[in-house]
Amino acid sequence: MLTAAVVATDAKSTSYLRACAEQTGLTESVVEWAPSMEQHPAPGENIPDVIILDLAGGTDISLEFATHLRRLRPSVVVVACSPLKQPDPDLLMQAMRSGVREFLAHPVDTFSLESALKRIRDEQAPGEKSLERKLIIVMGAKGGVGSTTVAVNLGAQLARVSQKRVILIDLARPMGHVSLLLDLRSRFSVRDATQNLERLDSHFFNALLTVHEKSGLEVLAGASDPDEWEDVQTSALLRVVNVAQSSCAHLIMDMGCNYSIHSRPLLRMARMVMLVAEADVPALWTLEKHLTKLSSWGIEPDQCRVIINRYHRSDEDAIKAFEKRTKMSIFARLPNDFRQVSEAINLGTPLNRNHNNPLVSNFQQLATRLTGATASSPQEKKGNTIFGLFSNSSKR
Repeated sequence: MLTAAVVATDAKSTSYLRACAEQTGLTESVVEWAPSMEQHPAPGENIPDVIILDLAGGTDISLEFATHLRRLRPSVVVVACSPLKQPDPDLLMQAMRSGVREFLAHPVDTFSLESALKRIRDEQAPGEKSLERKLIIVMGAKGGVGSTTVAVNLGAQLARVSQKRVILIDLARPMGHVSLLLDLRSRFSVRDATQNLERLDSHFFNALLTVHEKSGLEVLAGASDPDEWEDVQTSALLRVVNVAQSSCAHLIMDMGCNYSIHSRPLLRMARMVMLVAEADVPALWTLEKHLTKLSSWGIEPDQCRVIINRYHRSDEDAIKAFEKRTKMSIFARLPNDFRQVSEAINLGTPLNRNHNNPLVSNFQQLATRLTGATASSPQEKKGNTIFGLFSNSSKR
């Protein structure tokens, strides 16, 4: 991913260009600079890969600043944004001498900037970092299998295990329940993000989130009215996810059990798609249909993970038959604990952090595996794998 700086004299232009850059999903960080050689870069501050230079505040001072940056870092790439749709030849020559590689006309849009940044990224030397995918989508094989419970508790454990920023986006339709399960009074929702793309940078996005204080999990609430989905476009959701990925270490999305062909771009950009099911005939039958559909959409099998929720040992025969038919191993088994889950939902809190509890331990182990950290729960120390997520069925 690229590092970038937006250079402009007007605060509104700075904010807009930053939003465009972050929505491309091609930048890992974006800073805001004024075209001042005395102020930027500050002592010890690195010069980014890309400079997005707004010429509206004065062509001469802006290009002089670009020349200054090129002296400090010859490899920096300058993208100039001009209020002139067709700059005159003298301006183009002056810009080229200052290191300008790309010229975009006002008003700059996210798609044209994305195309320019892709060209710059593709010219990076071998070994440069590629786009890092952080999105983990949690889907239910059908309604009522507990996908939101899995998303909430996975997110809470990821925040605790990684000690890094974790964001949970509620995209379940027709209405989202993530805020309800965490007893949050969210002022803003996904719709607020998609309806304000011209302002949607990391600062604006962060203001839309609601923090669950006890777990540290940050939530972008879902719809509270089914009609809210009527004017939410997939292209807008992609921009929201790109900004979210630039703002956190781990991104979880609760997609519920309803999706369509319009969801394909979101699913294809995910690092992992977790499909939650119970080990009964309707859920496993529907799960197979989902896997077939996702495969036809180009979702690779190694992107998909199957989670069996409310697991009993008596489910093993059905699970083995499923694994044989699909040639796909179960990624995790979450033991059934109806009383504890019901209490947590009614209290609006994640499951208790008691490591001696099998269900809580399994969520911790799942989060640990996803982060690559080292697990150290009491069960592991004792070698007890009865309820372990990843133990072989022969050990049960």
